[in-house]
Amino acid sequence: MKQIKVIGLLLILGLVSFTSCESVDGAQKVADNFFQAFNNQDEKAMETILDQEFIIDAGIKDDFYDVFDQHASALGNIKEYERYAFSTNINNGVTTVTLKFKCETDKKNPVYEKLKFVQRGEDYKVIAFQYNTDKSAIDNEEK
Repeated sequence: MKQIKVIGLLLILGLVSFTSCESVDGAQKVADNFFQAFNNQDEKAMETILDQEFIIDAGIKDDFYDVFDQHASALGNIKEYERYAFSTNINNGVTTVTLKFKCETDKKNPVYEKLKFVQRGEDYKVIAFQYNTDKSAIDNEEK
């Protein structure tokens, strides 16, 4: 009986781990598209990446684009980026993924960026974007 419980627990942990990795991979693909659209200043592509429902309902659509413009003018394009941390959360059946990146830009290095995604069907959409030259500001921010 004890062995069955252990096997059951291991199966559950394996499933959670697989789901987490799958979520991170899906969000990473969107992050790659996000950085490309950002560098190209491609608003049409960005609109497919951002969670339009969320940002319109929250009334922050213009705020998103203002942050992108500020980033581009202060730091330039993102030349390289590397993910250094991630987290996943499932709450009431809604999966969110947070990815943190260390970036090299045209004007200032390094820059730390955080993207938060929500799963919509099979896709992931960006619901939050933050950047700072101070890594602790990104790492210590409330989840």
